Amino acid sequence: MDTTVFGWYMAADDQMNDYATATSIDFGTGKTNTATMIAKWNASEYGEQNYFEEDIWGLIQEEVAEGWFVPSICEWSAFGRNLNITFDNYSDYSLDQMGYWSSSQASERYVYTVTPDNTGGVYQYTSTPDDMLFVRLSATF
Repeated sequence: MDTTVFGWYMAADDQMNDYATATSIDFGTGKTNTATMIAKWNASEYGEQNYFEEDIWGLIQEEVAEGWFVPSICEWSAFGRNLNITFDNYSDYSLDQMGYWSSSQASERYVYTVTPDNTGGVYQYTSTPDDMLFVRLSATF
């Protein structure tokens, strides 16, 4: 299991004024969200790149070019429910209880994130984009 954590977009804290239209929480939008955020990161729209640690949007561009993406919060929820992820089995899926980034913005200041839940799914919460969490990429086949 990889133990490296990253910031979402370190300088974006309280800078995401277009959060309501830039990304979506909906199932099926992770790929679009990821493309949007990479474009914003490449253009430094929310501030300096890699402000004090590495941002995920700069690190995953090769994988995204191969079809991978950061799941939306609803995609994460579907993943957690369908696999019945709990505190007892999350490590069976090579997940960490510390939490994972989604590609969905929650507000000008927060991004949706997930952690294993004991009810058979994932617990949704929010983090500032300068927190340090894991990133898990997804793909459709």
